[in-house]
Amino acid sequence: MKRRRLSPKSLKARIDTLTRRHREIDLRITREQSQPTGDALRLKQLKQERLGLRDAIRLTQTLLKRLDPRPVRLAGQQQFHSG
Repeated sequence: MKRRRLSPKSLKARIDTLTRRHREIDLRITREQSQPTGDALRLKQLKQERLGLRDAIRLTQTLLKRLDPRPVRLAGQQQFHSG
C-alpha cells in the first residue's frame, strides 16, 4: 500500500472540513432539542457524531503542530474544550 504524504495545506483543509461538519451537527442538535417531540435516539447519535468530529479535529491539529510547529490561524478556527 502506498503511503500518503501529509502536508500542512492538506491538514488545514481537513480541519476546515471537520469544523464545518461539527458546526452543522451543532445546528442539527439545536433543532432536534427545540422540537417538543424530539427523538432521543437521534439526538444521542448526533451528539456521538459531534464528539467524534471534535476528536478528529484535535488529532488533526496535533498532526499539524508536529508537522509544522509554527503557529497557524485557520479560517473560522474554533477551540474545542472538554466538557
